[in-house]
Amino acid sequence: MRRLISLIMFILVVLMMSSCSIIKPEDPAIPIDPIVVVPKEKPINYDLIESPYGFSAISITDRSQIDDGYYIAENEIAFLDALMQTNVKIIEITNDLNLGSIEIATMLSDASKNMSMYSDVFRADSKQALLHPTLIESGIGLVRIIGRENLTIFSNTGITIKHASFNIDNSSNIVIRNLHLSELWEWDELNLGTYKRNDWDYFEVEKSDGIWFDHLTFDQAYDGIIDVKEYSSNLTLSWSKLNFVPNTFIEDQINALEMNQNEYPFYKSLRDSDISVEDIIELGSYQKKGFNLGNTTDGIGFESISMTFHHLEIFNLMDRMPRIRKGDVHVYQIILDNEALYNLRLRVSHPSLSMVNQGIVTTEQGAVLMENSIYKYVSTPIKNHQDDDQDTKYTGKYQIINSEWVMPNRTFFGSSSDKNTLWIHSGPDLAIPFEFRNHENIPYYYKLEDLYYLPETFDKYPTGSQAIDGFIWLYINTNPAN
Repeated sequence: MRRLISLIMFILVVLMMSSCSIIKPEDPAIPIDPIVVVPKEKPINYDLIESPYGFSAISITDRSQIDDGYYIAENEIAFLDALMQTNVKIIEITNDLNLGSIEIATMLSDASKNMSMYSDVFRADSKQALLHPTLIESGIGLVRIIGRENLTIFSNTGITIKHASFNIDNSSNIVIRNLHLSELWEWDELNLGTYKRNDWDYFEVEKSDGIWFDHLTFDQAYDGIIDVKEYSSNLTLSWSKLNFVPNTFIEDQINALEMNQNEYPFYKSLRDSDISVEDIIELGSYQKKGFNLGNTTDGIGFESISMTFHHLEIFNLMDRMPRIRKGDVHVYQIILDNEALYNLRLRVSHPSLSMVNQGIVTTEQGAVLMENSIYKYVSTPIKNHQDDDQDTKYTGKYQIINSEWVMPNRTFFGSSSDKNTLWIHSGPDLAIPFEFRNHENIPYYYKLEDLYYLPETFDKYPTGSQAIDGFIWLYINTNPAN
């Protein structure tokens, strides 16, 4: 029996050796790499960015199954051609676009076309540039999305659109995703830096329902970022970066002023006050106005306004995060970082210089609910009245929940309902009880995380326009709760 077992073992050893390569002593040395087991990286869960998670979720539909009306815009004229089509549902932009009115007029002329052929979707803005050398050469364009339904404008790679604003009017179920909006600002010499002449907003919305702005990057604008007018509802701005910091476009403007100081008395007065060129570049970089929801005092049709702001990184916004009249706003999981603005205000002063640093402005019974957010170096986090008339009808409502206010000498975490809270409004007007006008409770599903994880979340899921490998920008999860 022992002999049989030994024989079997011998045969097995021989078979194993015959199936292997044997290195003989006389063979040259053959390096053998050690076996390294590399664990598979856990795939990123994109659930957080597949749904609006805001008021627009009430109206927005999925786009991933749409085949008809799909247009690819490789250049400016192709983009306008797509907008001209009555059956357009999706416009995918594949290259950067310069949509200044002079730029477009030149391109159309080269193609034996003219601007009047596209007047339904594109026009020259009524206010053209006075001072910025780039914008004087490019012109300012106005893209018109009028009377449209179920339209998506997006890119897969985060392309840039310059020198134009968008007017969305009498439209519904509109999605704008993964774009970088840039170069829509110039120095305000005429109104001493109060920015009142040019009505250049990146987006202006009126008489529209269901607009989702997602993964957008915004550079400076002369007027505001998004303005919402009458009879508009169910808007969301999500996962976006508002990056108001010095850049070459701002520098080009200031350098042009510096070379011809005597032609610009306001600019010269700043320089004569020993304000440096570098500080003026910073001043020009910081955004004067953010979001104006309800654009006139005692305006009609603002009651229906409802907008959500979530997962935003904002740097150096002076005012209106947001400003609301009559309607409802929900803000959650945002970081407004005004540290550079705060420090500039400490070292720069001038009798004609208007440089505020405030966040929420709620008036005319407008309601702002802010949750799990961070305000850094925002000198006036809340104003609840914005009119010389002390009538309480001009007072707004606010509620802050589990949010942090960071200042140089103190940090406060908590809610506006806490005893001894620092989440209080400026000014003498009394706070009024909080409630939404249009909804008893938040009417959509959304997720909240501890605000101290927000920087980590933004590292993993960056805000703003970008290329995300494998992500489907047309897929919209319309039922994220399940």
